[in-house]
Amino acid sequence: MNAIILWRETHMARQMNAINQALLYLEVIKRIPRHRFISTQEIQNSLLASGINIQTLTLQRYLKQLYESGSLPLERNDNSKPFSYRMGTDTSPFPFTNLSAQEALMLRLIEANLRYQLPGKLNKAMQPFFEAARQTLDGIQGRITHENEWLNKIAVVSNSLPQIPPNIKPRIFEAVSNALFENKKLKIVYHNAEGHEKTKNVSPLGLVQQDIRLYLVCRFDGYTDIRHLALHRINDATLLNDWAPKEKNFDIKTYVKEHHFNYSNVDTRTVLLTMEFVNEITALNLTEAPFNRTQTINKLDNGHYELNVEIEDSLLLNGWINTWKDIAGIVRIEKKPID
Repeated sequence: MNAIILWRETHMARQMNAINQALLYLEVIKRIPRHRFISTQEIQNSLLASGINIQTLTLQRYLKQLYESGSLPLERNDNSKPFSYRMGTDTSPFPFTNLSAQEALMLRLIEANLRYQLPGKLNKAMQPFFEAARQTLDGIQGRITHENEWLNKIAVVSNSLPQIPPNIKPRIFEAVSNALFENKKLKIVYHNAEGHEKTKNVSPLGLVQQDIRLYLVCRFDGYTDIRHLALHRINDATLLNDWAPKEKNFDIKTYVKEHHFNYSNVDTRTVLLTMEFVNEITALNLTEAPFNRTQTINKLDNGHYELNVEIEDSLLLNGWINTWKDIAGIVRIEKKPID
C-alpha cells in the first residue's frame, strides 16, 4: 500500500510539474493582445499582479518557444530588444480553437483528474481551454482515432470501498484555493460533525485530499494550534484582504503523517512487520511494488515466504492484512515496535 502511495505521489508530482508549466504557458498566452505588440516586461508585470512570479529569462524562453513552435499565430517585433509580441490580427479571439487531438486529450485528462488540484482562479481560467478540448474531441466523435478512444481506455481503481464524494460547493473550493494561492486569510462559516455552526477567520496552510474527502489545513485567528476542516462542512467562505502569516517549520507532508490521515491512532508507532505467507503471486506482487525501501522478502525452507518491513502501524495496515489474509495465505504476523 505504501508503495502504491509513494508511486502515486511521485507520479502526481511529475504530472503536476508538467501541468503547472502548461498552465504558465496558458497564462502567458492570455496576456498577448491582438491589436498591439506587448513587451516581455509588460507580460511579466501582468503575471506578477496576478500572483505569478516568473524570472525574466524564463519568460523570454517561453515566448521564444511559443513563437518558434508555429502552433500559434504569434507575431514578433524584431526591432525591439528584448522582442515584443502580438497575436495575428486575422485570428480568432481565442487562439486555441484549433487544438490538435493530442492537445485536446491532455486538457480533458487534466479536467477529469485534477479538478481539486488546481487553484480556483486557474480552474476558472482553464474553462475556455477545457471547452475547446471538448469541442475538438466531439468533432472527431464519429471517427475512430487513437485520441477518440483513449479516454475510454483509462480507469483509476481505488483501494478503498467506493463512496459518493461529499458535496463541496464550487464557490467554497474557489475561495479556499484562491486564499491558499494568494496567501490570504479566509472568513469561514462551518459546522462540525454534531451540526454546531461557527464563524472564524483562518490562515490557510494547505489542502489534503484523502480518498473522496478534501480537508483545509489552517490556523484559527487567536490560536496557535493547527487543525484541519472538511471542505464539505464549510457553509460559506470569503477571501479577505489580510495576508496570512506563514507558519515557521510547517510542512504539509509532516502534518499529514502526524495527524493520522492514514487512519492511524493517536499513539501511532513504527513497527517491524514480519509476515509469513504461502502464495507465490503475492510474493511477486510485493516484490514488484514494495511497501518501502526497508522491505525484504525471503523464501523459507518450508516453501513459504517471509516479508520484513519497517512500517507505520495503523488501521490502514490492519485493513490491508485482513484483506489479503486468505488470498496470500498468511500464517504468521508479528509486529515489533521500533524505538
